[in-house]
Amino acid sequence: MATRQAIVSIFIFLVFNIFLLVVCHAAKPSLEAKVSALNQFSTNNKGVVELDSDLYDEFVAKPRNYSMIILLTAMEPQINCQPCKEFDPEFRLVAKSWQSSRNEHSRLYFGILDFKKGREVYAKLNLNNAPTMFYFPPTTGPYAKEISEPNRYEFNRRGFSAEGFASYLSGHVGIQVPVKRPINFFAIFVSIFVILGTLAAIKLLYPFIKKVFQNRNTWAAISLVIILMMISGHMWNHIRGPPYVLQNNGQISYIASGFSNQLGMESQIVAMMYRR
Repeated sequence: MATRQAIVSIFIFLVFNIFLLVVCHAAKPSLEAKVSALNQFSTNNKGVVELDSDLYDEFVAKPRNYSMIILLTAMEPQINCQPCKEFDPEFRLVAKSWQSSRNEHSRLYFGILDFKKGREVYAKLNLNNAPTMFYFPPTTGPYAKEISEPNRYEFNRRGFSAEGFASYLSGHVGIQVPVKRPINFFAIFVSIFVILGTLAAIKLLYPFIKKVFQNRNTWAAISLVIILMMISGHMWNHIRGPPYVLQNNGQISYIASGFSNQLGMESQIVAMMYRR
């Protein structure tokens, strides 16, 4: 009798555990299901996956057999985040460029989580500024990294351009991430117009220009300007890049104290005061 009860207890225990495994498996999407969802989202939105708090938690959860770069931004007008507005088109440009020439052997997805849809994520990550961007490497599969923790993009060092962002991604993914900017026909038209206008102006004014450049006084003035620039420390300013002026105790200093040091304004003062 005791043996029968023990067998029944073991059977119930096994059935219960199998039930838990089935429920957990059903509640947690498989890797291929997540990849399929990412492919669908990115295809329908020019390479960008629009996230909310739930989707963020789902797609960054381990294991991952894909890479994901997620931009946490704040595009609401009342927040008025200028860096967010500046970087948003650059981020989308890289995402679109990657989608058009995506390497099928490297799963890289671009996600955007706006503050309006992801307040819980901002609170969980203790973020109080935007934009912030994290790269999540794969944790399983042929492209898995030893360090599976997210890497934070440094805007101060790499800037807000698509080229700097693409270079950062290329270093992490190991594949060249392209940047395909659309052709700016207006800029090309303006450049051609300016070049043709300049050539036409030179042709019309050539007799006057010829007389100016053949005049000794013109070359004397040019030489004098160059001499004054050199002896006043302009080249030193160009190499060292010192501040133009300094503020000290509420007063503006135009002359630097000490040796081997000067301000940008100082060279102009010396040039104006120079007497032969």
